Amino acid sequence: MKIDLHIHSKNSDGDDTIEDLVPKIAEAGIDVFALTDHDRTDGWELAASLANKHGLSFIPGVEITTKAKFPPEKSFGVHLLAYLPDPANPELQEVLKANRMAREIRMRTYVGNLSKPFPELSYELVVSIAQADSTLGRPDIAKALVEIGAYEKVSDVWASGILEKGTEYYVSTQAPEVRDVIRIVRAAGGVPVVAHPLARSDNDEDGQPKEFNREHFIELVNAGLLGLETNHVEVTASRKVEFEEFAREFGLVTTGSSDYHGLKAKPDNPLGVRLTEVNQLRRLLELGSGTEPVLNHSL
Repeated sequence: MKIDLHIHSKNSDGDDTIEDLVPKIAEAGIDVFALTDHDRTDGWELAASLANKHGLSFIPGVEITTKAKFPPEKSFGVHLLAYLPDPANPELQEVLKANRMAREIRMRTYVGNLSKPFPELSYELVVSIAQADSTLGRPDIAKALVEIGAYEKVSDVWASGILEKGTEYYVSTQAPEVRDVIRIVRAAGGVPVVAHPLARSDNDEDGQPKEFNREHFIELVNAGLLGLETNHVEVTASRKVEFEEFAREFGLVTTGSSDYHGLKAKPDNPLGVRLTEVNQLRRLLELGSGTEPVLNHSL
């Protein structure tokens, strides 16, 4: 059974609408998938309906933008996956709404900065290429820069460094503290899982530590963390072993996924490139109580 628990649609910064995405998931031979758009849950209903149509099992999820402070003077980004939370939970929706608003402010400022060297770039263009009301990110700006002819491919935008920290155009991310969000996800009946842990130490936006700090992750476990996304293309083999040993020690779920955004955005992340084991999905389903999955397979 092929289980991919981290997939994005055009509701956030993916290339595909949900209508186009779910058939691609089926064509890729995926049996069970999670839709984990950034800071939004409004695609779940359509994804569930299409999952039934294609005989797939669907796990409702969301990727929440957060920040950690460990040690207290060091702040870095943590992407927190939340599976099966109650989408109507007021505290959870408050966090998601605040994150979306912060992203919009950030993107407007970012585009304003970049419009100096690229006068044809506008926030309206970025939105039109992405999707109305979608959760925007830097990949959407990259696509817009390709659209206006400033670069040939999205990969060329990233290679240029134009969107990186340290440039005069960069705008930092504003996000809530990860331990607070973990507690909110748990209160909403969800299963909090750290996405691609410490895989982005060289990524300016996340700025994660290069070394595994056991005390930091113990703090997350004490806050209610229930899992780690250990099987991810950005998690090295040695780091994967390290995190899986930690997960066994603390009884955490371990997941695997593609983190698919579309092959234009992330050519190294095709659907199903990394997968979750069936026994780990069973554990995740036992732990989540906020909303119901769509199960068209015996697990």
